[in-house]
Amino acid sequence: MDPKKRGLLLATIPLATGLNIAIGAVVYALKLPLYVDAVGTILTTVLLGWVAGAVVGVLGFAITSLTLNPLAIYFSGTQAAIAIFVWFMNKKGFFKPGYKIIVTGVGLGIVAAVVSAPVIVGLFQGVTGTGATFIVGYLASTGKTILQSVLLAGIGIEPVDKTLQCLLALWIIRSLPKGVLSRFNGSESSPESNG
Repeated sequence: MDPKKRGLLLATIPLATGLNIAIGAVVYALKLPLYVDAVGTILTTVLLGWVAGAVVGVLGFAITSLTLNPLAIYFSGTQAAIAIFVWFMNKKGFFKPGYKIIVTGVGLGIVAAVVSAPVIVGLFQGVTGTGATFIVGYLASTGKTILQSVLLAGIGIEPVDKTLQCLLALWIIRSLPKGVLSRFNGSESSPESNG
């Protein structure tokens, strides 16, 4: 690995991991029916590729499990799926302002809901301690199975959540000074072409 990319990784991964943890902690503490815990994953994926993005997501969830929410580690696979999906959409030119970022966010939300559902059902019977648990409980009380309730809640919440996170990541990227952003050119993606 060339020294330039190593330096970018060493600078970006801790900052992006901290971003995931900080925003996720506020949302978790408020028990909001959103997550907002993958902005750093998305940001890193666009700037440095899916492997770096997955490292940020998994590392952030490991630290969150040790410090705030012991269940977070079980959703590390979702963070890896987020990185892979964002990388794919960015490569296809969909990490741009306008309808494309909305399509990316909605698609990402569906992917996250589907990947997370087996964990939520299999390990936690639909109860994770987040704001989404209330929605799952309500849906289950209407006669839906736990799996149906978790999937419906996820598909209802995740597209909004992930679109918001994609918009935040795009805003951060577009707010970076051109000199900083130009350092990421030649990495996994070219963020300057996204805006």
